[in-house]
Amino acid sequence: MSLLPALLNAFIVLLLAAWAYLVFTTVMDQRREAARRSGQAFAGLREGTSAWLHWLRARETRGARWRLALVTLLLLALLAARAFV
Repeated sequence: MSLLPALLNAFIVLLLAAWAYLVFTTVMDQRREAARRSGQAFAGLREGTSAWLHWLRARETRGARWRLALVTLLLLALLAARAFV
């Protein structure tokens, strides 16, 4: 058995864990921001949408957006590579 598929699987697992962490923290941050804007523990659709739009447009969240995009693209690239190995 070749070592390459096993290494790819290991990298996929590690990258998937990093991706899940980034997505979870992003979603929880947006929920927290929407709750802060609405003044209620569970915000409605308007505040949730407003929080996501702020996250997509704000200059201070640029690093988080790039990290999430980069990890997503790397994960997709590894999955595509694994399909051909």
